Amino acid sequence: MSILLYMPISTKILRTTLYKKKQVVSEDIRLEQYITGLKKVFEYKEILDKHNVHICLTDNTATDIDKRILDVLPDNVKVVACVNNRFGSKNKGAGVIEQWTYCKDLIKEYEWFIHFEPRQLLQNFNFITNFLDNPRNLFTMNLNSSHFNTGLFCMKSKLLLCYIQHTPAPKLKGCIENDLYNYVKNNDSFDLLDKMELIWFDSFSKKEYFW
Repeated sequence: MSILLYMPISTKILRTTLYKKKQVVSEDIRLEQYITGLKKVFEYKEILDKHNVHICLTDNTATDIDKRILDVLPDNVKVVACVNNRFGSKNKGAGVIEQWTYCKDLIKEYEWFIHFEPRQLLQNFNFITNFLDNPRNLFTMNLNSSHFNTGLFCMKSKLLLCYIQHTPAPKLKGCIENDLYNYVKNNDSFDLLDKMELIWFDSFSKKEYFW
C-alpha cells in the first residue's frame, strides 16, 4: 500500500486578486503559520515513517521555497516549486485543483492521497492515524453547510484524479468544498469523522476556529 501526504502552500500572494480584496493574510503571517503548522506535522513523523508515508510539499506561487520553510522539512520530503496560480489567484479551490493537476504524475504513483494544508495547526494526529489504521475515503463535514472540509482529508488517488479530470480548474465556478462533496458522494463511498481536530485560520474574518 502506497500513501502520499500532500501539503500545498502559497507563499507569494501579493499580486493575487484575493490579496487585493483583503481575503488572504499577509505573506509574513502566512509564512509564520506555515512554519508552525509544518513543525507540528513533523512531531508525528515516526507515525508517518511507520506506515511508509511519502511526503510532498508544493508551492504554486514561487520557483523556490523560502529557506525558513526548508529548514523545518525532513530530508526525505519531496519539494515542488512552480508559478502555477492562474486560477488560484481568484478562487482558492481552483488553485488547489490547478496544482493537483500539475502534480498528477506524482499522485498517480500512490494508491492513497492525504491532503493537508499546513497553514492549519494540528491539535493531535487522530484524523490521520484513523486513516492509516484503516485506509478509505475519509472526510469531515463543515458545521455550517452540507459540504466537505478540504483542509484535511484522505481519499483514493484514482478517485482524486478522476475528480480533477471531471472538474478542471477553469470549470470550478463555486467552492471546491461543495463540488468535491457532490462528486465523491455520487461516485464512491466515504466515511466521516466528527472533527479534523485542528485550528483553522480564517483569512477573511481574521479569526481562529477549531474544526
